Amino acid sequence: MTTCENHADHTHNTTCKVCKSEYCHDCHPSYLGICDKCGYKILIVLVVVMVVMSYIAWFGVL
Repeated sequence: MTTCENHADHTHNTTCKVCKSEYCHDCHPSYLGICDKCGYKILIVLVVVMVVMSYIAWFGVL
């Protein structure tokens, strides 16, 4: 376990549910238990899926 730069007295006791890396829950609180990097990756995938689905809905391509 390593310590956070901002919270030297705390340890990284939270692990990401997706990538299993440690992150500081005090600096980056997450209700889902995922780190920021995985959260951004999931958001990018959701945006791409939304664009594809809207293209399919408008033009009927499938």
